[in-house]
Amino acid sequence: MWAVLILCLASSFACRNLKEKIRPDRGELKKERIILRIEGREYTEQDFDRYVERQVGKKPDTIEAAALSRLLDQFIEEKLRLEAAQQAGIVVSGEDKEAMRRAELAEAEESSSHPEDDAYLTEKLMIEKYLQKLAAEIDVSEDEIKNYYEQNKREFLLPERVKVSQILVDNEAVAVRLQNQLKGSDEALFRRLARENSLGPEADRGGEMGIFKSNELPKEIEKVIFSLKEGEISPVVESPYGFHIFRLDSRLEPKLLSLEEASEKIRTRLWQEKMATVMKNHLKEIKARLSWEFFPQRLSFSYIKENQ
Repeated sequence: MWAVLILCLASSFACRNLKEKIRPDRGELKKERIILRIEGREYTEQDFDRYVERQVGKKPDTIEAAALSRLLDQFIEEKLRLEAAQQAGIVVSGEDKEAMRRAELAEAEESSSHPEDDAYLTEKLMIEKYLQKLAAEIDVSEDEIKNYYEQNKREFLLPERVKVSQILVDNEAVAVRLQNQLKGSDEALFRRLARENSLGPEADRGGEMGIFKSNELPKEIEKVIFSLKEGEISPVVESPYGFHIFRLDSRLEPKLLSLEEASEKIRTRLWQEKMATVMKNHLKEIKARLSWEFFPQRLSFSYIKENQ
């Protein structure tokens, strides 16, 4: 009986080991699993995984299905644009790749990321050059800028703003001493004391922080600053950063930007709106023109359609 039992256990163990050996590696399955085909060019789930890691720096297995599905939509759109770029005869030169490689290396040094491989750089540049070609056809006329300005003047009405300087220290006693020194003094003394004592990043500029409107500063600090008169020095104000002494350098009254002052901002906005429309229409056109297939049922996660 014991011999039979041992034989059965041995047989079970052997079968389990055999199953482990013949079970396909998940990475190998993804490498072979075709999820997208465009004009005969095939893309596997492994290709998508690499795309995800480049885009968000995470393994796909750590991302929720909804977010992964939107990344897959972007992947498909990118590959469709790549095919359109190839059909349009877009060419990437060695100089283009070298310039991109230098930029990637500089970025890698700053962010600790890894420079991309040659094939990926080529595809990335092809798509960029193709989109630049589409963008070059977009124009914003002076009449369009003027019409937008006339119809949206409220957008260019600047509220009351204040120009502010500060001295920031980490010791209340020091702050009180400096505040006493500044009573009745002129701007020159404030600038000198700021350069000599302030721990703020603007110390080298004599404490000049810049121009602010309502709701751009912490409420406690804003309340103090907006209550000051031009040239007036505030009491010592404590915050999580330390102890502040503020000076209201000037108060700027509400102002409507002129057409000339608002022109560049309007041009940028209208161009961006036109570009978004061009991109949307172009994607719709190439989806209809190109021969392509998507196989969501082959994915290792449940693909969720947008707005589903």
